[in-house]
Amino acid sequence: DDAGLDLPAEQPDEAKKEEALPAGKFQALVARFKETLGDRVEDVRESKILTDSPCRLVNPSGALNTGMQRVQRLLDKDYKIPHKILELNRNSALIQNISARLSANTGDELINPLIEQLFESALVLEGIHPNPAEMVPRIQKLMEAAARIR
Repeated sequence: DDAGLDLPAEQPDEAKKEEALPAGKFQALVARFKETLGDRVEDVRESKILTDSPCRLVNPSGALNTGMQRVQRLLDKDYKIPHKILELNRNSALIQNISARLSANTGDELINPLIEQLFESALVLEGIHPNPAEMVPRIQKLMEAAARIR
């Protein structure tokens, strides 16, 4: 979860490059993520590491490591979610589908709940979400939309 992690470079996979979200659409999506999440994230940017997951949270430089953040969450009644960097995977079908919704209709009522859910799901995966039960109404709204016959 280190934002400065520098892994050995892989040989670029041409098929993956072709599947990746185009730069203009990706930047529009990043802007929407930043607008929706506001000051809850340090930054939103492209991931150079993810291959399967749609997103991940990384610590900005100088932040406590995630293990210490988990301990802090368990011990502190006034726990606040730490500011992290949200990295998005341009090859993820979910990220591409959210981008397609945004391109088709910037006022689509599902875009912001999808962004919120991705962020909070990442918090759960990190073990630092203060109250995962708060996600249930949003998850149900998204399930209703997915189950709706069109």
